Amino acid sequence: MIRTILYGALMWGVLIYALRRGGREERLVSTLMVVTSYLTVLLVGPFAKRFQHIEYSILLVDFVVFVFIFAVALRSQKFWPLWLTAMYALTVLSHFAPLVPHMLPWSYYNVTVIWSYLALIVLGFATYRHHHQQQ
Repeated sequence: MIRTILYGALMWGVLIYALRRGGREERLVSTLMVVTSYLTVLLVGPFAKRFQHIEYSILLVDFVVFVFIFAVALRSQKFWPLWLTAMYALTVLSHFAPLVPHMLPWSYYNVTVIWSYLALIVLGFATYRHHHQQQ
């Protein structure tokens, strides 16, 4: 429960900060991350069977985010989209964790979720750098 509250506060804080102080890329990616976070919550499977097998709906959402951020990285002059591209590539790859023998469901969950926190932190720092470079 505390992780959900922490993620929500971080997500909304970064979104508001990016909308107020960020450039085009920061605003676009932060909005995408909020929308896909809520979409992931809507698509997750029943609690009893959650993360015991590959979560294909969440994998699809993460793959779309990866492709979108990769497209941003190809057009951007900034370095941070490459970091986010790498983080989401690892997120997509981590969805195949249930194929590893004896993988525990909470391990699969943790390995996919950790990159979302780090991506938000990187996006927050990127917005900070953009704002201070504009001054």
